[in-house]
Amino acid sequence: MKLISIAAMAFAFSITAPISMADQTPQDVSATAQTMVTAKVNGMVCDFCARAVTKVFGKEDAVDNVHVDLDSGEIHVTLKSGAELSDDRVAELVKKSGYDLVSVERETA
Repeated sequence: MKLISIAAMAFAFSITAPISMADQTPQDVSATAQTMVTAKVNGMVCDFCARAVTKVFGKEDAVDNVHVDLDSGEIHVTLKSGAELSDDRVAELVKKSGYDLVSVERETA
């Protein structure tokens, strides 16, 4: 009985999801675009470094998600939709974390 109910729910969702997505206009899609800020940093080498950076950036209201790539020395920050984080503020946060900023790049998805 559970299997039938799960299958029925999955079928209902598969039918309704594409219809609701089709109602979105291009303006709606652009309103949900997020900005990814990538900060190249010198000095991050361990998990403790990654945790410190994640904690500092995570306190910012504009930040949705933080991912630290220790191998490349990069901090990938996803901003909340419509939020901004200036290059100067990124530099301040990197310095507050104890590291040196090399560069900042932005990408809108």
